[in-house]
Amino acid sequence: MIILNIKLNHVYGFDDFQLNFTYPRKLSVSLIGEEALAGRERFRYKKAIILMGTNATGKTSLGRALLKIISSVKEANEAFLRDLYSGDQPAEFLVDFVNEGYTLHRIKGSVEGEDVNLHYYSAEIGEKDSYEMAVEKLIDRTADLNGSIKELKKRVGVLEYRFAYPEIETSLRVSDVKKDVLLKTLRAVIGTLDPTLTDISIAKDLKDSFVIRRRSKEIIIQEGKLLNRELMSSGTAEGIDVAVFLASMLSKRNCFYYCDEHFSYIQSDIEKRIFGLMVERLGANEQLIFTTHNTDMLNLNLPKHTFAFMRKEIDGTDYKVTVSFASDYLKRHTDSVKCAMENDVFGSLPDDSLLDDLEVIEP
Repeated sequence: MIILNIKLNHVYGFDDFQLNFTYPRKLSVSLIGEEALAGRERFRYKKAIILMGTNATGKTSLGRALLKIISSVKEANEAFLRDLYSGDQPAEFLVDFVNEGYTLHRIKGSVEGEDVNLHYYSAEIGEKDSYEMAVEKLIDRTADLNGSIKELKKRVGVLEYRFAYPEIETSLRVSDVKKDVLLKTLRAVIGTLDPTLTDISIAKDLKDSFVIRRRSKEIIIQEGKLLNRELMSSGTAEGIDVAVFLASMLSKRNCFYYCDEHFSYIQSDIEKRIFGLMVERLGANEQLIFTTHNTDMLNLNLPKHTFAFMRKEIDGTDYKVTVSFASDYLKRHTDSVKCAMENDVFGSLPDDSLLDDLEVIEP
């Protein structure tokens, strides 16, 4: 599954918000590999996105909105969409995506109270089509659905996705992750973070559970949840979440991934290394959005369109969330993304002027 374009209005603090994941020209060299729909080399999309921004700019909210929209189709349940409505103005959204085969799907909807209004468009993607060309061919298929979200689910096909824990989803699913892969990943990630925790095995008596042993103590991971978190440091406990997410990437194909700030307590170099493993494992027609505050990630040798920056701007008496890519500003291969960010080229640095008042307080 590939997300190509999303628009949100009056949804979780997003007003007239748009984020497009396509790009116009083929890159001569990219460490990410082929960033195009398999079999359609002109249909280009950003395969891995590092999404940065200050606190409260909407990185988690964006993931939550995507999860609600995608889940509503996968589960054929409009209740997920009703959560987008804040009780003020009608929540509006639009998502363009590709799932199975060569069909561009567009779902457009509005939610007000219990009322959900959905429109569905689709177009076949020709061998020489770009995203923009396919959009021009979109046909309104809403009437064919007969008002049934179950019919929409049939037309779109099975959606595969995984979102990060804990802010977006309440738990990490482990039932659809290969047990041997998860065990190997847990040993590698947790053992790296804490060398005293290398004795990890599958629990015999508990479903979807693993046991980590340290001397006489046992730490249990059951159905993606760490039961006795107090026995671990914050970084090591967070590493379990990272390991489950990474193992899911090693187990699946044709999947959309949203990893939301899983590395708050983990060393910068380890975060970069694990992100590199994630990118290496991205298969054809897969996509990863990776949110972080770690500015060292900007030194990675990746296409400039990989780096996106969210910012919250004052708009009259209100505010507006916008996003820009490093490639919108930096055109030369030698331009430093980190240097540009530190000089606030993207307008994404926090305004710390209120802290100036603290400097004049007498002790």
